[in-house]
Amino acid sequence: MSGTWITDLTHFLDRDGELSIYVMSRRIASQLTSIVAAVTESPSATLQETPIPCRRRPQRKACPGRIHAGFECGTPNILWSCPVCYDHGLIHHWQGTRWDKGGRAGLTQINKVTYRHGFTDDIEDEAGLQTIVLDGPTVTPDVIRAIHDNQLLGCSGVYGDPTVGDPLQIDQLEIEHAGGSSKITVYNRAIMLFATRDEFYVQMHRVCSRINTR
Repeated sequence: MSGTWITDLTHFLDRDGELSIYVMSRRIASQLTSIVAAVTESPSATLQETPIPCRRRPQRKACPGRIHAGFECGTPNILWSCPVCYDHGLIHHWQGTRWDKGGRAGLTQINKVTYRHGFTDDIEDEAGLQTIVLDGPTVTPDVIRAIHDNQLLGCSGVYGDPTVGDPLQIDQLEIEHAGGSSKITVYNRAIMLFATRDEFYVQMHRVCSRINTR
């Protein structure tokens, strides 16, 4: 019978990022890391056949299937399945491991990134905000990976309370892509990070930090 594997890849790794000697099944771990390498080498938003053989042995005979794998639509998760024995699963927290080859589904869809940030006494006055524009070749794979891995394309909206800060802190990230534009406005990010450590604001902080270093 096939199974469903929901895997945090870091659970298989030691402090040095290598496969832990304490992993109960190195064959499973080896298959999962090979899937991550294959998908991030040639990223696809649909499941594509890879050269990776299925590890299962139904009725003590090697399954002849080849693993199909790709990114889960709208998320950084990697889906995989065997079309013969139907073994399948999902891999998360694979980013930054040594099997991450850097590719992401939809990399070419990010056309322009505009980041505005700073402090102001007037919510209607954006003239004093520092603006960073990344366009064309300046939209580097590093920035795109940060946007993809933190799932920001689906987070359009206004976050935070503009009445609690004096002066008001504004962070605004606008991402132009093949499907349109995603615009995220965050008020008083530093206050929210200090008060709540909400995961969204942590992710937003990571991406903005990447852009600020450009």
